[in-house]
Amino acid sequence: MGLFDNKKKLCPVCGNSTPRLLATKVEGMPICKECADKVDLPTEALDSMSLEAFEQYIAYYDENKSLRETFSESYRYSFGFFAGDLLVDAAHRLFRLKGYDGALVMEPSHLESFRILEENKPLFESGSNVLRCYESDVPERINAMSPQIAQFAIELRRYEMMEQMERLRDKDDDQKRTTTLSRPHFDMPAPFQHFYVEINLNHPYWKSCRWEIDAPKVDRYHPSIEGYLNDYQAKVDELHVLAMNLIQIKYPGAQEVREGGYTSYGAPAAPFAGMTNAVPGVDAVEEIKKYKDLLDAGIITADEFAAKKRQLLGI
Repeated sequence: MGLFDNKKKLCPVCGNSTPRLLATKVEGMPICKECADKVDLPTEALDSMSLEAFEQYIAYYDENKSLRETFSESYRYSFGFFAGDLLVDAAHRLFRLKGYDGALVMEPSHLESFRILEENKPLFESGSNVLRCYESDVPERINAMSPQIAQFAIELRRYEMMEQMERLRDKDDDQKRTTTLSRPHFDMPAPFQHFYVEINLNHPYWKSCRWEIDAPKVDRYHPSIEGYLNDYQAKVDELHVLAMNLIQIKYPGAQEVREGGYTSYGAPAAPFAGMTNAVPGVDAVEEIKKYKDLLDAGIITADEFAAKKRQLLGI
């Protein structure tokens, strides 16, 4: 018995001593550590559970032991330190909603459906014997930010040149400057903020799960469409693998169905491959005038002006 065991208050389930401090309780009665370690339930489910229902859960958990002993992890997706993991045993078509060995192991019949979304738009979704894969408009939306990113590049270039001039002036005057220049930063938000993984279950104790995953961010100091899309593609590839693992639990040998012009995420999709550096929806003549002013002011070089002019004219 441990120093902090309470022999006067025995576990109503198994009769073992309960902890004196921070004991898990069912219907206001403390339970022992052994029974508490078997709790793998949705958040707050224990608070509304009767003692009789909890005893039935413990019996269910003990019956699940054979599946826990069978489970052999072949794939794991981590949702973050506090959000937990989803584990798959592909050979036995089993899965767990938690990363620790004592978590309940679930069977194919428990997996009813799942979706992976970009905010509220589906990206991958289970169907009957198929994995539905949807086209995303994220590449189009990030590419539409080209004018703002180009303008920011001009502002950054101006800042860097002025900062260099200030440093040279400080060196020549041998004096410390009294003012500092404010470095510009790019404030436009990314096309979306979160992915979501949703699983619907047909399970005695688990009905659904939903995880939130941060989407890529646009670099505030060096925004890049290519850099953003590389990060986005890497995350989508990871989620595609997750979706394939889940659909094979439910429907072994399931095929992918591409919706809305979707092309395989295993390689760059058409919106990625078809992107150019051209700036859409911009009055080329007006933009060229702006860059000519920057050239005349000495902020950009002749080569930079020529390259930008060719880009705006699409040549």
